[in-house]
Amino acid sequence: MRTRASTVMLVGGTSLALLGAVVSVVFFMQPWRTCPDDDVPAACPMLPLDASIMTAAMVVTLFATAVAVAGAAGRKRTPY
Repeated sequence: MRTRASTVMLVGGTSLALLGAVVSVVFFMQPWRTCPDDDVPAACPMLPLDASIMTAAMVVTLFATAVAVAGAAGRKRTPY
């Protein structure tokens, strides 16, 4: 694999994986929710749209991690 393509895969995959992980954690914690039953927003039941967004973010994280690993594996190593 060419070095430029593998670098783009590595940087792009890592960036998307981090973004997906942050979105997943934020939607898991649900800081914008309030529950009358509990003080902790994470204990509130998740709405279907929130669950869909979190699932999509988790899938993007998995695929982006695979792309980043492929980019890292495709980089040329210079011998010493």
